Amino acid sequence: MRQRHTRIAIAVVVMLALGLLGTAAYVTATSGPGRIELSATNFDLGTIPNTGPVSHEFEVRNVGRGTLEITGVSTSCGCTKAEVQSRRLSRGESTVLRVTFDPQAHDGALGQFLRVVYVRSNDMAMPEASLTIRVTVVAPESASGIVERTND
Repeated sequence: MRQRHTRIAIAVVVMLALGLLGTAAYVTATSGPGRIELSATNFDLGTIPNTGPVSHEFEVRNVGRGTLEITGVSTSCGCTKAEVQSRRLSRGESTVLRVTFDPQAHDGALGQFLRVVYVRSNDMAMPEASLTIRVTVVAPESASGIVERTND
């Protein structure tokens, strides 16, 4: 009699476990993770004097069916900073990615610079999206008449 109760209890536990697994698979299949999309993957900040930082704002959108979790933002060089306003985006939502390049971080160096911003997320198809920034840094006297690109 005791063996029979044990078998019934095991059968009930197995059926409950299978039911929970099936529900989890259904929820994952119908919602899925978010999908990241950047408003640009390449951007030219133009020609700027080496006197101070320049910033530009980009849009990060969730074009997936589920929630997009931005797990990290980094850059290829300390002269470039990047930050997002929100790290959790529901379906269809977007946030601002603000990128700032500081030419003074290179001790007066002039010329063309290429930097990359990396945005990591739970998007399984693209766990790390990237944005390439180009900028030409000139001496202040060479920059007369040049309008700095900022988006403050």
